[in-house]
Amino acid sequence: MRVCAEKISSSLKHTVDSLSRADVINSITDAGTFDILVVGGGIHGAAVARFAAAYGFKTTLLERSDYAGATSSRSSKMAHGGLRYLELCDFEQVFEGIKAREEMFEHIGNLVKPADFLIPVPKGSYFFKIKLGIGLFLYDLLVKKKDRRHRWIPRAKLNFPGFHSGRDDLMGCFVYTDGIMSDARLVIDNIIAARRYGAACLNYCEVTSLTRDKDGILEVKALDTKGGSELNLRAKLIVNCTGPWASMLANTLGAEPRPLKFSRGSHIIFNKPWTGPSLFLPMPGKARYYFVWPHHAGTMVGTTEREVEQIELDPMPSTDEVEEILGRLQKDIPDAGLNRGSACYAFAGIRTLPIRGKDANSAVLSRKHIWTHVNGVLSLLGGKYTTASWTAFEGVKEAAQILGRPLSKAEIQERQDLKKLPGSTSNTESKELINALTHRQLPSEIQDRLLGRYGKRLGDNYLEYVQSSPEKVIELETMIALDTEQVESLEDLMRRRLELEYTEGHGEKYLPIIKEVFRQMRPDIDFDKESTEYLARMQRIHRLLGKS
Repeated sequence: MRVCAEKISSSLKHTVDSLSRADVINSITDAGTFDILVVGGGIHGAAVARFAAAYGFKTTLLERSDYAGATSSRSSKMAHGGLRYLELCDFEQVFEGIKAREEMFEHIGNLVKPADFLIPVPKGSYFFKIKLGIGLFLYDLLVKKKDRRHRWIPRAKLNFPGFHSGRDDLMGCFVYTDGIMSDARLVIDNIIAARRYGAACLNYCEVTSLTRDKDGILEVKALDTKGGSELNLRAKLIVNCTGPWASMLANTLGAEPRPLKFSRGSHIIFNKPWTGPSLFLPMPGKARYYFVWPHHAGTMVGTTEREVEQIELDPMPSTDEVEEILGRLQKDIPDAGLNRGSACYAFAGIRTLPIRGKDANSAVLSRKHIWTHVNGVLSLLGGKYTTASWTAFEGVKEAAQILGRPLSKAEIQERQDLKKLPGSTSNTESKELINALTHRQLPSEIQDRLLGRYGKRLGDNYLEYVQSSPEKVIELETMIALDTEQVESLEDLMRRRLELEYTEGHGEKYLPIIKEVFRQMRPDIDFDKESTEYLARMQRIHRLLGKS
């Protein structure tokens, strides 16, 4: 396999997004007093930084690990209203989710795409069919395109893999639309947008202490965990977007913590491509369902629901969760080929559930967020991925009020551009990019990968470097990630930038190419050590799945 990273990396043009870690640290330490310090680089923190900087607030964001390093890269990767919440009568959350989902389809369609979902209705389940039909009718009230509204397909007309006219155990199936997204790439696009608006964003930098001077300005100490140096910065307001750790950080920073519950959701990825509609399948218990849907690595199945007391930065599924998913698949779709043999990856994420009123089971607690402000710390508790942009904007409006610079209706209405991200393309731009890639004789799967991940960024900066082989694509993507996406480790690259970790083989065959790019662009990183640790972690996942 020929490696020529040196030639390309030396000629790869620097863009507005190119930056070094040293430059970011200098911009933070030399900045004086920030209006807003965002702590947490998941989807909510990244979006808060984007909006705050766009509206002229002097903003910095610090993340103790990598962007999207915890919950925000471990979601179900769906943009949805939350059909199951209708069963809990949480109508506000559902309608907000649908409106936000439709907005994402329209403005960031490279990262969020509509997909059909199938709900089978067992034979004789008349009440379930009526209840579900009413729920789907409500679900469709805010859908913009008629062809995305739900429809009923009787058994005699079923013609889907595993769900056909011969299934005499079914009355039929409902089909409805929801969205599938790349969660980590959404975070990265938000970070890049925040930086373009002037925010200083730094990963691997942990806030360690907070004091207040005589004028009420917050004096913050933070540790650069990569370089080992201490950063001192000043801010008028801290926005705490640390997800499951929000109450703990609030307590550390002298703000009153709020009670939270946590649940772990686990998923398995199978190397078998899913060619039919996604599936929405019931599980025992109130408002409990699981999904089967396409993923770039094959098929993804999840999620479980386990209440947990302790939260981890890198949670893993439990053995019983893996067995629960495999057992449900064997029961519900035994002929789909989704079994231990085709399982290639598993991951888990922690959901944050604010407690309102009396204690409740985590399965039925609302995901609706809460913003709280105490002692100069504005904290976000809970929140849903699909509505993250709306939640973040709500937080920025509250921050603006606290800072004495409230946003006017005119200001808000003028900034329709904020619905887009750096990769957002118009229909014309999409067609031009497709034509350009087709002209380069790229296979359709490579076209889809590049357009889906970079969108307009590809056309603006990198189209001239695109070559047709998968190896050249990975080489170029590695360079882009190191130059513009603040990669600090092999794990950052494989899990949250290139997303090769999910795939069969976990991208191991590309490691020689990637190593050469790291040698040229980040020689300070001990690549051999990191690749050994990476492959060992993949082996642990294999053992969890019951594979050798």
